[in-house]
Amino acid sequence: MAQSDGPGNDAGGNGAAGALGVTVRRDRWGIAHVEASSAEAAFAAQGWVAADDRIWQMEWDRRRAMGRWAEVVGMVGAREDAFFRRLGLAAISQADYAALDGRTQAMCEDYARGVNRWLATHEDALPAEFEHHPAPPEPWEPWHCVAVYKLRHIFMGTLTRKLWRGRIMAQAGPEAVMATVGDTEADAAMVPGEGPRPDLLADAANVLDACAADMAGLAAAMDSDGASNSWALSGERTASGRPLLAGDPHRGIEFPNVYHQCHLRCDEFDAIGMGFPGVPGFPHFGHNAEVAWGITHGMCDDTDVFVERFEPGSTLGEPWWIEQLQIRGEGTVEVLCGSTPRGPVVLGDPADGVALSMQWTGMFGPDTTLDALWPMLVSGSTAELIEAVRPWVLPVNNLLAADRAGSIAFKIRGRVVERQPASRWTPVPGTDEFAWDGLEPVPFEDLPEWTDPERGFLVTANNRTADGGPYISLDFAGPSRHDRICELVTPMTGATVADMSAVHGDVTSLVASNVLGLITEYAVECGHELSHTLLDMLADWDQRMTADSAPATIYAVIKRRLIEAIIERLGIVGAQLGAAGWPPAAEASRMAAGAATRMLCERNLDVVPGLDNPIGRRMATSACVDETAAELTQRLGPDPHAWTWGKVHRMASPHPLASALMTARDLHPPVDGCAGDGDTVRQGGTAPETGERAIHGSVARYAFDLGDWDSSGWVVPHGVSGVRGSGHDLDQRQAWLNCELLPMSYSPQAVASVTVHEHEL
Repeated sequence: MAQSDGPGNDAGGNGAAGALGVTVRRDRWGIAHVEASSAEAAFAAQGWVAADDRIWQMEWDRRRAMGRWAEVVGMVGAREDAFFRRLGLAAISQADYAALDGRTQAMCEDYARGVNRWLATHEDALPAEFEHHPAPPEPWEPWHCVAVYKLRHIFMGTLTRKLWRGRIMAQAGPEAVMATVGDTEADAAMVPGEGPRPDLLADAANVLDACAADMAGLAAAMDSDGASNSWALSGERTASGRPLLAGDPHRGIEFPNVYHQCHLRCDEFDAIGMGFPGVPGFPHFGHNAEVAWGITHGMCDDTDVFVERFEPGSTLGEPWWIEQLQIRGEGTVEVLCGSTPRGPVVLGDPADGVALSMQWTGMFGPDTTLDALWPMLVSGSTAELIEAVRPWVLPVNNLLAADRAGSIAFKIRGRVVERQPASRWTPVPGTDEFAWDGLEPVPFEDLPEWTDPERGFLVTANNRTADGGPYISLDFAGPSRHDRICELVTPMTGATVADMSAVHGDVTSLVASNVLGLITEYAVECGHELSHTLLDMLADWDQRMTADSAPATIYAVIKRRLIEAIIERLGIVGAQLGAAGWPPAAEASRMAAGAATRMLCERNLDVVPGLDNPIGRRMATSACVDETAAELTQRLGPDPHAWTWGKVHRMASPHPLASALMTARDLHPPVDGCAGDGDTVRQGGTAPETGERAIHGSVARYAFDLGDWDSSGWVVPHGVSGVRGSGHDLDQRQAWLNCELLPMSYSPQAVASVTVHEHEL
């Protein structure tokens, strides 16, 4: 069992012998509160604590970043390894680490020292996952901090969306591609302004037509872009007279959870938050003594994909080379690696005459993201925090900040590179015209920001955040979560953390009213004996996706069937490309569902063959209701009032090793029913491919009270530990399911009151 009560006479390792001068206090949920004699000791302790809680997760991320996952799981990991070897992520990370400033490198060195100290004293106490590994983890190197951070963000951009839209272009044409984006003007914009909107469609159709033949054989990659909420209230709206900052990041839910709770106190700073195992500091969510910060994904168009032409059968010289993948139980596999002037070739075989290269903001010049971590920890105001993130590269975030002086602020942070409009939609030709040579990132000062709005609050939810300014993306989330949060916070006065928690748990769907209006109008030719009962139940429904709601289930299944009808008629169903198993069909299905949901909300069905007239809509909608009645009767029995949402909307949190190896399947955590859906503030996203199973949700919730830090709260889906059976692997799960926050103890007195174990490092 990895998570320890204390290191005893810890001798350290890799030059880490001797006391660190650190006291680690574990609270009742196993969360570590570190009190250190210096910043150097604090980061070493953070590395030690992260290893104690999450060493297998850190090893998993590191191996994938280096293209060495197949050494553990065999051929099931080979395709992912090949991608990251061809991308050259390890070499890029080493180069980026070398370009960081001295203080940042020292942070990573200290962090690595702490990890290696833990490894040296726990050789015989590794978690159960390592029973399935051929070897124990290797020492942690400082540049690994950069590699695991980059790994966690490469698929959060537009790589897979462009590949997916390229496939749609090839099989259904430009009209279908444009339909997948919807009415961009309908997205909620947060920053007021009169700047010109970018011409989103200029030249796109001509490029797509020219590339249609090339698109037919191209592969897609995994799509993991996020959906998150954050909001800040000024002191005029709160009980304390000081701001509240709250939110919840949404990702695919896995075990162990992506975020790690920790608290670091030393002479230079006193900060608490959620970090990435393997990375020092608190990049996304946290606060120090004066200022708090949180983010949502900015949905930036950060990647271009290029269709590269090669002479079939030609011999490739420099800069091409062969790398050997070690495949457990299978020997070796050769992977051809190389680049074009656009970027590394990552998919396809040049010997076939066509392959894909890519460019990504995370490898377009040095990635200095980690240079922001120390300045964030020591910032004393929102202005200082915003200046601290000037080096930020990836991902592009909507940053919210609040300080104890009363300021609240929004800033887009990250590397935004504007290209020509034709690059926004699909893969483009591998020619000099589309290369990034000579391009410069948008200056930090030109990225949108908003400080202390008169309305007294800020909200971001992956929506379009500015009317003007630089081009960010085609792929913002719809406005439903943003608009619902605005509805909830607009009347607030005297707000507290409890009010923030209520927002976290809100399950009212603004999308449902649009979809129900369409159902009411067109479901007039139903023939199933239960269909009219279902319609009556929907008519009386409050449009809340609660776990005990039967109408929520009826609505969700009818909506899923309407989505399937749309994507089938558009010809974009089943657009998973490449070899079997990568990407998962659910990812293509999720992207298609997002496009179809936009069409339903905007009543933009005129572009859908067969649904472009009232008769077709009546037939299709009535059929969806009848099919829902038949399906749910078979699945849940004859009584529709017993078809509660929690029975079908169940959260699975797969363990990656258990998913790859049958012998490790006991590592999967249990499955639970949960509320919400992909359109509600309480996120529980689904995909038609996997029915009503929740595949996307809140991977953390937090509320920072700047009037009293000890009144703040947080929770994660499982627990702080990634060690199954440790006692802190699932002890936050019920609170997460109940949408409750646990105390975020910060002051020495509050930490002492919740401490259950204390030891020295």
